[in-house]
Amino acid sequence: MGEVLSGAGTMKVEAQETLAALRHALQAAAPEGERDDIALAAFWLLQAEVLGLPEFGIRMLRRDLERLTHGPDASSTTDEAVTISSIDATGVPGVVALASAVHRASRGVEAHGLALIGIRGVGALGILGLAARSLAAQGSVALIAAQSPASVAPWGARTAAIGTNPLAVGAPRTDAPPLVVDYATSALTLAAVREARESGRSLPDGTAVDAAGQITTDPASVAALLPTGLVGSLTGLVIELLAGVAVGGRVTDSETPTGRGAVIIAFDPARAGGTDAAAAASALDRDWRAAGGHLPARFDVLATDPAQLPASMDVDDDSVHWLRSRAEGHRGA
Repeated sequence: MGEVLSGAGTMKVEAQETLAALRHALQAAAPEGERDDIALAAFWLLQAEVLGLPEFGIRMLRRDLERLTHGPDASSTTDEAVTISSIDATGVPGVVALASAVHRASRGVEAHGLALIGIRGVGALGILGLAARSLAAQGSVALIAAQSPASVAPWGARTAAIGTNPLAVGAPRTDAPPLVVDYATSALTLAAVREARESGRSLPDGTAVDAAGQITTDPASVAALLPTGLVGSLTGLVIELLAGVAVGGRVTDSETPTGRGAVIIAFDPARAGGTDAAAAASALDRDWRAAGGHLPARFDVLATDPAQLPASMDVDDDSVHWLRSRAEGHRGA
């Protein structure tokens, strides 16, 4: 990848070369993966870098590949163009499994107007809002939720019981990119704790507790994160039911490897009665802003096509070196 130094610890790299390197690295990790799934997963990882969220980009991929063993590739329990199916994502990068699920959901919506895809045994998924945005760009309304191992305490408690359990919803808008709402149900993400620990920064007060159940701002002492109030706690519980209990993400057999669970629900709003859903979403956008509300808009600046990516971007230099070595190893194999 061509690059020049760009500030402390970063390099300015060519976007298309970096995208190609990501595809090579992902294909090496999932040799049986579909090319379209690999390409979409690589695009999402690069978009995370564009958003300035490297903990959900190349760094995340690096950690997730360290998790993998030579297990089976992702497999579905049913044919792809159906209303409901399940993916066992053991043995493949989490972001590739998510891309596969999005493509299967898209085919299900096209064939039947509705799709529900459960994913189990999956690793790090990345930014769920990017996946919801991909489906909404095709005209679907999509809900994507992910469950993860316990790291968040219930409201009023001090011991972890559920994961950070992010949720994303995407809907098409007229004359604008899809409207995407994407948030975690805890006050912090694990990525934010990890980043604070590595940078030596303190955490915001009231967001985490230590092993003794006391509030802590030291990221190295975190035993549990705290939810964003009672509503955040209950939302996390609902996601645990949907993406954990219902699709096999939460397991009770001690012999079964633990992993994340996720669920994708996508449907054609016109077939559900929303014949002007895109226009209605745009109207909701205007009403919300007119009332003084903050409307999530960080995804609006992103390209919807890899060809529209900026010519270059800043990426952590460690990530650049790691990605180059992975990609070159794949080419030489």
